[in-house]
Amino acid sequence: MANLYVQADPPTDLNRNTEWFMYPGVWTAYILILLFSWLVVLSVFGCSAGVAWTVVHLFHSAVTFHFFHWKKGTPFAEDQGIYNRLTWWEQIDNGKQLTHNRKFLTVVPVSLFLIASHTTSYRNPMLLINTLAVCILVIAKFPNMHKVRIFGINGDQ
Repeated sequence: MANLYVQADPPTDLNRNTEWFMYPGVWTAYILILLFSWLVVLSVFGCSAGVAWTVVHLFHSAVTFHFFHWKKGTPFAEDQGIYNRLTWWEQIDNGKQLTHNRKFLTVVPVSLFLIASHTTSYRNPMLLINTLAVCILVIAKFPNMHKVRIFGINGDQ
């Protein structure tokens, strides 16, 4: 039987804050959580499918921006502070750019944007709100933005 998983060389120093994202099945679980979130929003709020996708997209954007691009450091003491100045996005794959994980995490908000925009028939104000959310997330993920703090916001004190 063929091996279905890409074999990646583990980094020499495992960062416990980001190593979980290299496990098989994490991408599938991530997508399933988004689909389940959409079903919950759709059934609890009783809104249209487009509004539900917009809510999921905006919630996903807010949560991932906060945890991937804003919070710094790790919750573990074993690293002795070597990651204290880095966000989670800057820590994954040891800072290597354009890896499979980074591409996946860039495609997800773009896909959510396309789904939310299409299901709301590209109407304002939903299109504007979805566009702002995806632009902020995608710009934060650009390789040129690695370790960049715009106007010193969230910079080191």
